[in-house]
Amino acid sequence: MASRPGDDAFGSVHDLPQLYIRPSSTSLLSTLERLKIKPTTWGDADVASQYDEANLPRYLTSIIASSLAWIEEESVREQIWEAASARLSERSGRSAISSMSRTFNIPTSTANSVSITLREPSLIADNLGHKTWLASYLLAKRLPKLASYVPALEISGQVIELGAGTGLVGLAIAAVFDVHVHLTDLPAIVPNLLANVTANSLNIIKGSTSVGELDWSNSPDCCSEEHEAYDVVVAADPLYSPQHPAWLVATIDHVLKRDLAARVVIELPLRQAYAPEISELKSRMAESGLVMLVQGTERGFEDWEDNQRGNEKTEVECWWAVWLWAPLSLTLGKDNTTD
Repeated sequence: MASRPGDDAFGSVHDLPQLYIRPSSTSLLSTLERLKIKPTTWGDADVASQYDEANLPRYLTSIIASSLAWIEEESVREQIWEAASARLSERSGRSAISSMSRTFNIPTSTANSVSITLREPSLIADNLGHKTWLASYLLAKRLPKLASYVPALEISGQVIELGAGTGLVGLAIAAVFDVHVHLTDLPAIVPNLLANVTANSLNIIKGSTSVGELDWSNSPDCCSEEHEAYDVVVAADPLYSPQHPAWLVATIDHVLKRDLAARVVIELPLRQAYAPEISELKSRMAESGLVMLVQGTERGFEDWEDNQRGNEKTEVECWWAVWLWAPLSLTLGKDNTTD
């Protein structure tokens, strides 16, 4: 049995109120509150469960299946069943949770940090942008270290995020560097993205943000003839389809300024299943005239689907890189700078 440091933690399931003794509604609700798994934020405050997770699903199921006949008020019984169902969903993978909010603390170039709270709606396979992925958090956290490689971030350059999802990276850039960031994603993702941007507006003191729809599959016709070219293009975890490398690079080529100071910043997990797409991305970036300035890897813990069982997470290696235009490509390429 796990150690029991105090009244605020349980070890074995047998320490929990057992239904055969007909525990009070207060006791059950208090227990179910203690069993809540807080959404992962990948920060120092994330802790492993102190409970006997292997047997908790059976315990929770027994509450859901019980009539709770000794509890007189129907509304209280409903409250207990709902709480038990929620605790069970939290232990059944991310897609089983209807919606949630998470707060991320992102470091700045000083000793301070900025807090960004994001709502994540229910997750389905067609709307993977409704989840905040590990690569987004790692890239947001790495921003101060990347500033020396991305000079436009220090001089109020214009930034666009492709596949912004819940908005963590773009919001972090606007808050940390006091620049304007245009966050884009597919039409189905934009409503929640816009809500997150609006909700975090007070955290962006000098920077600014805007939100728009952008479908890479329509590139290069995705923007108007007078589209604005950007000093910096960022993308986190952008590859989850065989078509994405071609679409992503075509979009980058369309929106990135033809300037020696222009940069592309990408971070993505090194998933074995997407190794061909990652290789193709690198090749297409080179073919488009972009050369890699710096790259590196870092590790973190993802919380997707079966990776999470009672706050147990699987370690994932992520790769990040910064690109710039090769001087020859600027001489031969099209001029998409703005006046």
